[in-house]
Amino acid sequence: MPPNQRVAIGWLFAGISLFATMDAAAKWVSRTYPLTAAVWLRYLVPTLLVGGYLVATRGFKFAHAARPGIQILRGITLVISTLCFWTALSHLPLVEAATVSFIGPTIVVIFAALLLGERPKRTHWIALAIGFLGVLIALRPGIAHAGVGAIAALASAAFYSLYLVLTRKVAGEADALVLLFHANAIGALALTVISPATARMPMILAEWMILPALGVFGALGHWCMIKAYSHADAATLAPFMYVQLLVATFYGWLIYDNLPDGFTLLGMIVILASGLYVLNEGRKTDRALQSARADEVSATPE
Repeated sequence: MPPNQRVAIGWLFAGISLFATMDAAAKWVSRTYPLTAAVWLRYLVPTLLVGGYLVATRGFKFAHAARPGIQILRGITLVISTLCFWTALSHLPLVEAATVSFIGPTIVVIFAALLLGERPKRTHWIALAIGFLGVLIALRPGIAHAGVGAIAALASAAFYSLYLVLTRKVAGEADALVLLFHANAIGALALTVISPATARMPMILAEWMILPALGVFGALGHWCMIKAYSHADAATLAPFMYVQLLVATFYGWLIYDNLPDGFTLLGMIVILASGLYVLNEGRKTDRALQSARADEVSATPE
């Protein structure tokens, strides 16, 4: 494995671990603290941290946003995704909620077709069907007992997928840190409208520690992911994203004494298979294109 890939995977694992830690902490604090206020702090802290860094290094000009309408939609879809996912965390075991989130990469295919004009391949539709089957398997016990959690987890995956597609529309117009600031700032502003009605001062030491930590974990997690993708492409890193399920399983056992049952494990395997299927087909296509180009070069007279 090339050194750059090893560095990228190291950053990726750090980001995954931070996100899984944030989710585990969010599940814990949601038992005692209002949801919307907790999510507001999760976005306010990164806004201040990333915004402060950008002001110190670039001045205030960085705040100018190309295509502000899309930037606003990015922030709104991201914050709705978080609200839905943390709602799911309050109704589902940690690993079940994390499992459902991995249907997101296949949902991206639908939004990319609708918003970016991309034509999904048959491979993508097969993977989408397989991944959705995996979600149904994983949540089959939960649908009867925690329907709100199942619906919220699926809604979170859908909104996050929309956020990713919208990000792709503006990715070439600003660097990753600026895009990260805009998404967090818009989410914080949107929740400022409603969070004061439910917010309260933390009452116990754990709340004082966890609530600001949610934003720190989120900001550092995104920073690590930015570093990871600066050293390797998405196709290289995609298979390692599923490590997040293992970290979520570990936290579920360590903090909540909850291990995935047979249905959840089977659903995880099916969703993993759908993602790896797309990755494998994509690499086959890339190899075929590279081979065709090599043939063209060899056939070109000097």
